[in-house]
Amino acid sequence: MTERPNILLIFADQLAWRALPAHGDTFAQTPNIDRIAQRAVRFGEAYTPCPLCQPARAAYGTGRYPHETGVLSNGRKHHVPNVPEALPTAGELFANAGYTTIHFGKRHDAGSLRGFTLAELGQLPVDEAPAWPLNADTFYDRHTTEKAVEWLQRYDGDAPYLAVADLNNPHNICGWVGANAGPHQDVPVEGPLPRLPDNFEDLDLGRRPRPVQYICCSHNRLSQAAAWTPENYQHYLRAYYHYLARVDAEIGCILDALEQRADAANTLTVFTADHGDGIAAHRMVTKQVSFIEETTHVPLMVAGPPGLVSEGRDVTALVSLLDLVPTLCDVAGVVPPSVMRGRSLRPWLEGNPADEDGAYVASEWHTEWGFTISPGRMLRTERYKYTRYLEHDGEELYDLANDRGETRTLVGDPAHAEALAAHRALLEAHVEATEDPFFNLQWMAEDRWRSHAVGYENHEGPAAPMVG
Repeated sequence: MTERPNILLIFADQLAWRALPAHGDTFAQTPNIDRIAQRAVRFGEAYTPCPLCQPARAAYGTGRYPHETGVLSNGRKHHVPNVPEALPTAGELFANAGYTTIHFGKRHDAGSLRGFTLAELGQLPVDEAPAWPLNADTFYDRHTTEKAVEWLQRYDGDAPYLAVADLNNPHNICGWVGANAGPHQDVPVEGPLPRLPDNFEDLDLGRRPRPVQYICCSHNRLSQAAAWTPENYQHYLRAYYHYLARVDAEIGCILDALEQRADAANTLTVFTADHGDGIAAHRMVTKQVSFIEETTHVPLMVAGPPGLVSEGRDVTALVSLLDLVPTLCDVAGVVPPSVMRGRSLRPWLEGNPADEDGAYVASEWHTEWGFTISPGRMLRTERYKYTRYLEHDGEELYDLANDRGETRTLVGDPAHAEALAAHRALLEAHVEATEDPFFNLQWMAEDRWRSHAVGYENHEGPAAPMVG
């Protein structure tokens, strides 16, 4: 390949990696994501730098952790600054290198989309089913797809392009939770309901860090699900798959438009998500505070020109969405700034992985809206996941080789004392290497948000953001 490739980056919002057939799901219907997966290098161990929209987007758009971008929340009571001008963004890097850079759809970027031409935002009506109410997430996606397709059909510039189609779904599931808050009778649906995950019941919740024990008190959506029955959760999953099918259909329209272009064979197509969703694991809905696999582990698939991408392969190396921009820079011949934390994944794309795999990937949490503050860090190593929260020095350690569902924390288990000590030391080294102020931060949670018996089903009344 001698020409610089075009790049089409397709994002979903709130898509857990294990909800996809490409990663083993047997209920979802995603023929268009499957189209990408079949010819892609599939990174099966990819993680978000934060399981929350705006911090994640600012992080992967700059290749820097949330504590470095300063974007730690989604806003409201917690101020969100724009990404510092000193941090180069993907749009700036590619525009300066002569690429046409254009972004369609969801922003929520805190300035990390600098350098992109931002297509107009709008909404278009779509058909609705009584069991699955729709909101702006779905209406925006219809408009985003229409605009992206129009652009792909008419763009004939001399410059290669970096185009982003940033879709909201299956994020519409958040609205579904609100529409079905509390005890309720679900609207009947045709066909079987999905089975609950094996880790639906959290029998170890009493041993987890306090921010995790009381997510129902800091998170609107989990408080709304507190009184749900197991069957209600099955309908939640069915709704999640519905919104996933909707975004898959939009992706199909975009892929059709791409494949009709004369330069389609010289286009790198990347599919990923900003973070995942609880999808009923540990009785969790949507995402907040915890670093469970379902919310931090995301899909990452890269398909592209022969000679650049050795298609149809699974990669087990630990990777981060912080690696996204360095990888795109590498394949496009753009020199990434040395300040980026990520690394290029090009060796894995070409089928010639580097000798050294990543020792770990990291993720961060601070707050969603500022009504409770729960600084936390996660390290995922080859075998283990370690989390640390400042509130009451909460810790978790999971042996993911033998407990992928994270059903039993090994903190306090003498057989894993050495592993725990090693991960504590690794976190200290990571904090020092990335100039992370983590250990000097302060947590904040009023006693009333830590007052009921442990168990999300024991929650009563509103969550902190509902009170203000």
